[in-house]
Amino acid sequence: MKLSKSIYILAVLMLCMLLHAPQAHASLEQPEVYVNNENVDMHAVVSAAGITYVPFRTVFEKLHMNVDWDNTKKSVTATNDHTTITLTAYSDKAYVNGQEFDLLEPPIYNQDDQLFYVNLRFVAEASGAQVTWITKDDNARIYIKILN
Repeated sequence: MKLSKSIYILAVLMLCMLLHAPQAHASLEQPEVYVNNENVDMHAVVSAAGITYVPFRTVFEKLHMNVDWDNTKKSVTATNDHTTITLTAYSDKAYVNGQEFDLLEPPIYNQDDQLFYVNLRFVAEASGAQVTWITKDDNARIYIKILN
């Protein structure tokens, strides 16, 4: 148990370091993100476990969702006509239309930049979008197609 907590803390620290690394071009660690073939300026980073994290507000707004941030709980709820997604910092549980889902890695609240980072694939697919990850050489691009 103590070892798994240490590994978790180490992973969070590594993610924080990645979030502050300069981004010169797309790479496997910092892929470019496209929504409906439009390049979206969001700071995407990939964790050691392969989870792509992005700032929550940018991705939810691009998915045409309204955003409600609870600063006390460090929790976000995003809604549209069909879907409600709720995520809380450091919780491995997410809620989509009231149904609980286990996350591979929890959302992260970064104290340094005061941004809340969420799993891009999870929130896009939970909103009904299609996600495609394309790699070529050392570069990566993520394409999100809104289906609704």
